[in-house]
Amino acid sequence: MSAASSTLPGLLLLQGDAKRIGSWVARGTVPAYVVPVGGWTAVVPAGESAAKPPYDDGLTMLANRPIPHGFRAALGFFVLDKRAVVIAHRRGWRVIPRWFVWESGRGAVRVQGLSPMRVEDLLDVAGVASGESTGVRSLMRSDEGQPMDLLRDLVDGLALPAGRLLAGSGVPTQEDAVLVTPDERDIARFERVVGEDRAIRAEQEGLE
Repeated sequence: MSAASSTLPGLLLLQGDAKRIGSWVARGTVPAYVVPVGGWTAVVPAGESAAKPPYDDGLTMLANRPIPHGFRAALGFFVLDKRAVVIAHRRGWRVIPRWFVWESGRGAVRVQGLSPMRVEDLLDVAGVASGESTGVRSLMRSDEGQPMDLLRDLVDGLALPAGRLLAGSGVPTQEDAVLVTPDERDIARFERVVGEDRAIRAEQEGLE
């Protein structure tokens, strides 16, 4: 296939069969390339979410989408609101995602409602031995540089594949790369559920 004209600055690395992961992508709201690479399956957002506002931001929707048990361990790397964001999904049932949020000039920041990531969480999911983690620890403590540069350095430091897919410049020519677009029925189902939730909240607020 030819290179994608553009992608968004984000990357999910999942464990699992590319066809099954492609079906999972189709049940969401964000179009994405599904690319088997180096023992992982990469999901690279190819456009904005097909859902109506405020659920139309492709990066935010993909970053916050729950990862099925069968696709973990999994990692997410995103640039959101000028921040570098890394999400670690460990194996196991009822495991809470861990978040690393970083700002240039400030370094790691805590965000209310998000469980903070320890270095060990990231190393465990990436399959990196603690003794090989000096560079990763240094990067996570740094406050210098730009979000995309930090993400690339972390991907390289963890010896993960597909770092080149992070930049938002398209998916390099690759026979196994498949563009998956959301199923219209699943988008309609999402909109219906969101609408029902809004109605319930509005009714509850009216009773207060």
